[in-house]
Amino acid sequence: MDKPMPRYPEAIPLLTLQNRLKDLITAATRLQNQWVVAEFSDVMRKGGHIYADLVQKDECGCTVARLRATLWHGTGMGLFRQYGPRLSEIFMNGAEAKLCGSVSFHPLFGLNFNITDLDPSYRRDTSRLQAEIIAALRREGVIDANKSLDMPVAPQRIAVISAEGAAGYGDFKAQLHNNPYRLKFFPVLFPATMQGAAVSPTVREALEAVRRRLSEFDCVAIIRGGGSTTDLAGFDELQLARAVATFPLPVIVGIGHERDNTVLDFIAHTRVKTPTAAAEWLVANAAGVLARITELARATASYVSSRLAGDNRQLRYIEEHIPISVRSAMDRHRSRLAEITSALPLSISNRVMSASNRLEAASRAIDTAGARRIEREKGRLEAIYSALPRDTGTTIQRERARIERLEDAVEMLSPRSVLARGYSITRAGGHALRDPADAPPGTQITTTLAHGTLTSKVNKI
Repeated sequence: MDKPMPRYPEAIPLLTLQNRLKDLITAATRLQNQWVVAEFSDVMRKGGHIYADLVQKDECGCTVARLRATLWHGTGMGLFRQYGPRLSEIFMNGAEAKLCGSVSFHPLFGLNFNITDLDPSYRRDTSRLQAEIIAALRREGVIDANKSLDMPVAPQRIAVISAEGAAGYGDFKAQLHNNPYRLKFFPVLFPATMQGAAVSPTVREALEAVRRRLSEFDCVAIIRGGGSTTDLAGFDELQLARAVATFPLPVIVGIGHERDNTVLDFIAHTRVKTPTAAAEWLVANAAGVLARITELARATASYVSSRLAGDNRQLRYIEEHIPISVRSAMDRHRSRLAEITSALPLSISNRVMSASNRLEAASRAIDTAGARRIEREKGRLEAIYSALPRDTGTTIQRERARIERLEDAVEMLSPRSVLARGYSITRAGGHALRDPADAPPGTQITTTLAHGTLTSKVNKI
């Protein structure tokens, strides 16, 4: 009787399986010294070796094949001696090359294409395509159109063109909303495809959607997280470049990493490394404006405080000197009035004495000149006597008017007149207040106005 087959056949170690795969690949002659055409991506130089990914795209620009490749140092030195400096121009991101090599398999690192030779006459790189696009825009005169636009001093309303749900867009929003300055930003997403052949048409459609709402935004941010260089090929397209260059709002581009460049990086208003860097740039701009506004507010408050302190000092000075000025003016005018009053009798006496002297002279002349001269002098004497009261009255009236003007001036400078013009005097404990600190809360104060006195209590300084 036959033994039943075991339910679970005997298993082999993973390494044994991988060694079998390695043996198959090593024995496959069609995988050795094979020429291939591929595009370089993620080229890296380390320890004299060159590491890269070989990729192939379809007509839509989508990657359909990828294989890790290595040019070992020894082989590279031989190729450099054979082909010279042109070798460094071939191993560049985006460059397409014709290569010869063998496929190997390592249990830990998997498949690898070991490059052994290349055809230096075969090369097509994306840098040439970018140069052609830039040259076309320069001929059209729009290469610097977006760069020449004025960016608002603190753009906060941002039209974001990115893939919905992408990690780069999430990082962008998180950086904006969690900024340490608590600044407010208002990003609005306009979804677009950020990889492959659909990049150009969908980004252009998003730009047109923004254009229809132009007044709602300060700028546009086109952002995409990092990836391989080939994933960014969709951004190197003439129609898309023209749409960005001629867009009426400043465009911020944050596509890929520092090592990646697309045509948009050369024509947009502002280029940053990543979506996070785009958010940091916006936050830094707004924070700078906030700092300037804060400094202006601080300077304005300091100026107003200084000006108020000066005005208060001047007011206290005036308040202190008004009574002194009034008393001084009154004393001066009182002295002048006394001088006038004391001098008036003497002036009259002198006039009378002068007239008497003339009368005596006239009397003596009468005796010698005869009756006619007596009559003439008598008329003159009568004229003098008649003029004397008039002159005295005029003098007294003129001096009285002058005294009245002085009294009016004194009245205008009196505390009563000052109070009538709207000023007031506040006292505490019988003393005029000059500093709020002299009247703490609870102090009873008396305010003297033009038509009365107010009594109040201080509640708050």
